[in-house]
Amino acid sequence: MPSQFTYHDPSIKDLLVLSSYLYLFNIFEWIAQYALSAGLLGQILLGIIYGSPLAEWLDVQWQETFVVVGYVGLLLIVFEGECGMTTSLPTLKALLPLSTGIALTGLLVPIGFSFLLTPMFGFPLLHSLAAGAALSSTSLGTVLALISSSGLSLNLRQTKLGTALLGAAMMDDVVAFVLSEIINLLGESDNSGSSTLGAHIGRTIGVTFGLGIVAVPVTRWIIRPLYLKYTRSVYRHTAAQSGLLLMMAVLFIGMTAGARYAGTSPLYGVYVGGLVISYLIQTEAALSSAAVQQDDASVESEEWIPASREFEGNPMPGGRLRRVNTHPTQVPMDRLSSRLPDDTPPPQTPEKHHTAPTFLSTFEHYISPLLVYLLLPLFFGSIGYSIPFIPLWRGKVIWKGVVYTLFMLLGKALTGIWILFWPIEGKRKVSWGQTMKLRMPAALLLGFAMIARGEIGLLISQIAYTTSEQQLAEEEFLITTWAIVLCTILGPVGVGYVIKKFKVDVVRGGWH
Repeated sequence: MPSQFTYHDPSIKDLLVLSSYLYLFNIFEWIAQYALSAGLLGQILLGIIYGSPLAEWLDVQWQETFVVVGYVGLLLIVFEGECGMTTSLPTLKALLPLSTGIALTGLLVPIGFSFLLTPMFGFPLLHSLAAGAALSSTSLGTVLALISSSGLSLNLRQTKLGTALLGAAMMDDVVAFVLSEIINLLGESDNSGSSTLGAHIGRTIGVTFGLGIVAVPVTRWIIRPLYLKYTRSVYRHTAAQSGLLLMMAVLFIGMTAGARYAGTSPLYGVYVGGLVISYLIQTEAALSSAAVQQDDASVESEEWIPASREFEGNPMPGGRLRRVNTHPTQVPMDRLSSRLPDDTPPPQTPEKHHTAPTFLSTFEHYISPLLVYLLLPLFFGSIGYSIPFIPLWRGKVIWKGVVYTLFMLLGKALTGIWILFWPIEGKRKVSWGQTMKLRMPAALLLGFAMIARGEIGLLISQIAYTTSEQQLAEEEFLITTWAIVLCTILGPVGVGYVIKKFKVDVVRGGWH
């Protein structure tokens, strides 16, 4: 075995394939965004064309590499989504029951509908469960990509609707990951007994809940004091964004590795890590707001005395008023100018200091360009590698897949009902009909956004298909794949249509 890698120039074929692949991501994304308001579908299509399903211009080793690199993009967009969650903690707590209800509906209804596969198409009950597990997921990466590129004048992630949607999508993905572990254990079981299977499942569930519980005191009593100490030190100004980038990198890598080695989803790990950063952002914002209010209060309570009184030597010219214990740079300009004589030029505006860097500004500066133009396209392209494109086009498979898709569309779309009936505190009482009319755009947006299955659905279905004791036969796997692919296409299309039609009205009815 060689002790080092031998460097050699890549072939012109490899250079042309790779460069065209990376460039066409943007072209396909623009065309799909223009035609369907869902640019990620163009990137998935490009993955199908360049990958194993069709032309196979990308070597298998390249595809495996791009799957890993693309998954880093998925983790980063989840991390960014939670870092940017500026909703207050009381609001998050108030919306937690709503997110839970949405998530349970999006999980249980598709699984329940999947058991219809047994009488309709002859699926064994365990195979129907495996198909339902694959279709119970919600593509968190797709949801974040959709609401981040909505084109609206508001950030949907910072609204109550976006908070409830992201919380439900994350819960669905975490439970789907647990189900994938169960499907894998069932498929690889060697009759060693149910105790071992139960122990593995219990560990996955326990770690998932335990990680979230442990993160609360650790953040409050360890991470938060260390962060506040850093922000008040000289290093905040010398290290600036580099220090914040290091903090995010350590937390991102640590939570990803910790969650996976502990036995739960890396997506859940970075989700919790993002919430930690969001908490630190809100803590610093609250302290800054308190400091500003204190400064304003000190200005309001300042005593003004006649300048004819001797105070600290010299009175103000022109018989004007002079302030006790003043700091020139803290006096509001409109107030100070009103006390200057007409012939006195206003004081020079103090030189503005550069705004201190924040976690979000650091992420935008260092990571966002790489994420938007490389990592996310590679992620959505890697979904295309996993779609068995040619075998899907069998007559019997097509119509069965379409029928199953209709049930799966309905199963996730029903989650929007929660928006119609959930009470909003402080809202003026209106008639039931007016409430339905105001909230219908929000309900449609949430229902369509929950439909896309994407990477998690394909992962679970392939686990069920490739285990030693198959949980899905070939035709059953193709029918399930049809439902996953069509849902991943139709969900973003529906979201694009709702946003284009209703624009900012999607958050009317108290969901802003």
